[in-house]
Amino acid sequence: MGQPLQWHGLKSEEWGQIGPDSRAYVAKLCRKHGELGRPLAVDYMRTARVDPVQANHRLRELSENLELGKTGLTCTVHDSELKKWCERHASEIADSCDQWTRTAGVVEAWRYANKRLAECGLPCPEMPKHPTKQDFAGAFARIFDPKWWRLQVRKIQARKIEAVAREIQLVHKESGIYASNTTVNRRKAQKARNREALTNMEAVNDAGEAINLLEVAKTSMANPVNRRAELMVRIKGFEQCAETAGHVGVFITLTAPSKYHRMTYIKSWDRVVPNKKYQGFDPRQAQAYFCRVWSQIRAQLWREDIRPYGFRVAEPHHDGTPHWHLLLFVDPEKAKRLTEIMRDYGTREDGKEWGTQRHRVTVVNIDPDKGSAAGYIAKYISKNIDGHAIDEDLYGKDAKNSAERIDAWAAAWGIRQFQQIGGASVTVWRELRRLKIEDMTGKFDLSQEQAEKLIDTWTAADSADWAAYTMLQGGMTVRRDEQFIRSQYQPDGLSKYYQPVQRLIGVAVSGLCSMVTRLTRWTLQKAGTAEKNASHRARAEHSRAFWRGESVQEWQDMFGPWTGCTWGHGGDTERPAPFSNVADYRRAANAATWTRGNNCTPVQLCPEPSPPGGGAMTDGGGLYGP
Repeated sequence: MGQPLQWHGLKSEEWGQIGPDSRAYVAKLCRKHGELGRPLAVDYMRTARVDPVQANHRLRELSENLELGKTGLTCTVHDSELKKWCERHASEIADSCDQWTRTAGVVEAWRYANKRLAECGLPCPEMPKHPTKQDFAGAFARIFDPKWWRLQVRKIQARKIEAVAREIQLVHKESGIYASNTTVNRRKAQKARNREALTNMEAVNDAGEAINLLEVAKTSMANPVNRRAELMVRIKGFEQCAETAGHVGVFITLTAPSKYHRMTYIKSWDRVVPNKKYQGFDPRQAQAYFCRVWSQIRAQLWREDIRPYGFRVAEPHHDGTPHWHLLLFVDPEKAKRLTEIMRDYGTREDGKEWGTQRHRVTVVNIDPDKGSAAGYIAKYISKNIDGHAIDEDLYGKDAKNSAERIDAWAAAWGIRQFQQIGGASVTVWRELRRLKIEDMTGKFDLSQEQAEKLIDTWTAADSADWAAYTMLQGGMTVRRDEQFIRSQYQPDGLSKYYQPVQRLIGVAVSGLCSMVTRLTRWTLQKAGTAEKNASHRARAEHSRAFWRGESVQEWQDMFGPWTGCTWGHGGDTERPAPFSNVADYRRAANAATWTRGNNCTPVQLCPEPSPPGGGAMTDGGGLYGP
């Protein structure tokens, strides 16, 4: 269904390596998968050298993995065709569910919708065990929405393409490092679409002020430069807190067991070969493994009253398998026990395989004499965002190009790259930076001590002093509900999927007072709408001012002086003096017409018939005769 991206095919000598009976079969399956067609054919030939029958089965399975359910739509289909596909299926299901609801009830309509979603290869919206009317309304609102379909299908597309690319050895150091070229190109196209959409939209507030969304994005955390700068400020702040408290820094790397790695790099050979221990896990499953291990470590640390703080960075190996870097600060007396716990839980799964103790958990103690902790992790932050100030990555590739590929990898698999461990809320930090000093002074019923602490906390956030901000909020290991200032939300109705919405409105100070940081509501509209509306309002206001009589000169310039019967000279040799105010003009204009001509369509008169004998009719004529 639909035209996928162009398939480049095989050369004649390559076709010769495929058996004559299998050529039509291979061409049929490979052709419909666009730019993945040739890699699929190459993988087929590689497998057929060992077992031709297994090659046929493998190609069929890979081809099915690249299709969306039983619809025949491939993952490499063009985005314009995908939009039409989503709109059509959403509309068909909406019409059918409406009929099912009227004839058999909402439960049967829900079963029908589940069946159709399964046929399309989409997950069904989550539903509680005993759903209410609002639960059904929210689920059906998603299923009937083409935008929800596009979001789900694009996510499935990216992961299916990348999973097959890893399986046929397109993701590794000697091919597409970190992510396949197909995924990287799709990510570039997605960013181009997003940029165009932001350029064509603007946000407007109640006062009529409009801002282009692209300009808003450039000033937000969506900008890689801003994101990198804020991360480095926070990391440096934690390091300053550790120096003040006498804590030490530990840099720990967690690596997944061998069964999660598709390819392996043999340094002595300088070659990449398939990993024989690989068991088909994708990067998302490897990330889930790390999250599970970290939850166990965190629970054990809590039981032993060890409270580390710092940052975690998730980045891919050359074959796309993630690994974790953790920069943690801890009491020096507990640092040894921290590393013991990390090694214990990090090596429990498949702990007897070769290289477990050496590679699965590596620990580096930060020595201040050799360099700062922030400087040690800075290269990992930069490499995973935009490659700033780095020439090459670990594998000798261009850092900026690697950053683009890592971004595509994280977007395809939905992996969170950076996470803060411990410390104060960054949401409150960002909200405080929206305020001005006059927004806080003399407006709240606080004690002198509380008011001074509030001003100090705002000053620390406004001056980008993460260390001071963290200490004023309660310290490096403060709980969220114990912070001096917390974020504040309020109910904001229901979303278009009938789910309750909590809107961030500002911050609350120790439950004593609230500071609203988001005073203005913004709505989205097409770019240029505000300018057009302002132009229309200006013309309307000018017209109203004109007829209200606010400019005598403008009336005289437009119509000339009033002569008593018409505008202009009227053929008189002497003109009367012009009126002194617009009110006289308006009264005169209302009292007399501006022209003596008649603009109506002239009446077409019928010619009078001639009397018999050619004589003239002398009486009783009328318009149409007697």
